[in-house]
Amino acid sequence: MYKKVHMRLTILFTAVCMLIISIMSAAYLYLNYNSIYNNAFSSFSKDIVIFSSSFSNSSVLSHEWLQSMQKNYNYRYLIYDNDKPIQFTRNNSTPEELKLIDDICSTYSEDITQLKYSGISQNKIYRLGKNSDKKFVGVISIPGEYGNTIIYTINLLPKEKQQVRKLFISFIVIILLASVALYIFAYLFTRRLLKPVKESQEKQELFIAAASHEIRNPVNTIISALEAADKGDAEQQKNFSAIAKKEGIRLKTLTEDLLTIARTKTGSFNFETSPEELDTIVIDCYEAFLAPAQDKSISLKINIPDGTVPKAMINPTRIKQVISILLNNAISYTPEKGVVHLSYALSSQYHVISVSDSGSGISDKDKEHLFEYFYRADHSREDRSHFGLGLAIAKEIVELHNGTISVMNGQKQGTIFTVNLPIEHK
Repeated sequence: MYKKVHMRLTILFTAVCMLIISIMSAAYLYLNYNSIYNNAFSSFSKDIVIFSSSFSNSSVLSHEWLQSMQKNYNYRYLIYDNDKPIQFTRNNSTPEELKLIDDICSTYSEDITQLKYSGISQNKIYRLGKNSDKKFVGVISIPGEYGNTIIYTINLLPKEKQQVRKLFISFIVIILLASVALYIFAYLFTRRLLKPVKESQEKQELFIAAASHEIRNPVNTIISALEAADKGDAEQQKNFSAIAKKEGIRLKTLTEDLLTIARTKTGSFNFETSPEELDTIVIDCYEAFLAPAQDKSISLKINIPDGTVPKAMINPTRIKQVISILLNNAISYTPEKGVVHLSYALSSQYHVISVSDSGSGISDKDKEHLFEYFYRADHSREDRSHFGLGLAIAKEIVELHNGTISVMNGQKQGTIFTVNLPIEHK
């Protein structure tokens, strides 16, 4: 799916960009195309005026002079004296050129007639043909003593057509190179753009797989216990019922954790804040975990500020949940006769809650993934009461309070979790 989306976005991005570039390039090409022929027409018009003056002042037009003019200007001259081509024209003109003159005389007969009988030297210029067949034809009429001489000057525009061809080739090459460059850029850009989406999808798939695995274990245990209870005696049925009940409680806890995560992601999490005394909440959590700590012969200590502390804008239920998660983890992973320390302090900007233990600590590699769903730092541990969701939930709650949660190893041993909640300054 990711690959299909990636390729579609790449093609779409490339197509849209190429459409814009093609339209802009075509507009630029069109302007240059017109500019080339407009400049050529302007230059040709000036030449016709000069030729008209030169021919009017020359009583004799030699073949050598006409040939040198054709060579110098790259024009073709066809001269008609009293509507008949002179020898130079007959000897040096192609059938196509002669036919062109006939077509001009036929199409523009009125213009030609006016030029002939105007009694003065005049000229007129025509744009003929399209695209590769484009040409300019200048008609110069010179009255004489024995009739009228008309000189047809043909500009086949070879230089301009070559310029246009080069322009079109450059346009095609630029479009092709731009297409390749844009495709590569679009491919890399969309891949980077979709990277978070891909990672999110992979995490979601891993989350679903891990959740399915964690749910399957207690469900299988409950089914096995109930099946065994049907075949056992009264004492065995009691034991198997206790196992099923214990696994049912585990499944309930897991389900509640999954619902909590789902609500934080969908924005339906019950989250209302109010000014609360955070030191009181810390003390309540401390008292709630005294018994579990004593069951493992763990010394649970507390440290809170003396005197009055500013109230914190928090959701008390959720902050209790965060502290409970940290204390539960600390007690679970601290060996017997160890120490767990719960403290609350104030900095210039934050309410600071920390939970430290005297356990084995956490490696730097595990710290990078510690707040991910279903991640457990100690993979050799077989504590079935932990699913690897607690710290992920704690992180979600703390971030909803615009706070931060971090982990570090103690100076000698153990782990320290620190929660920073912003102080609301009036």
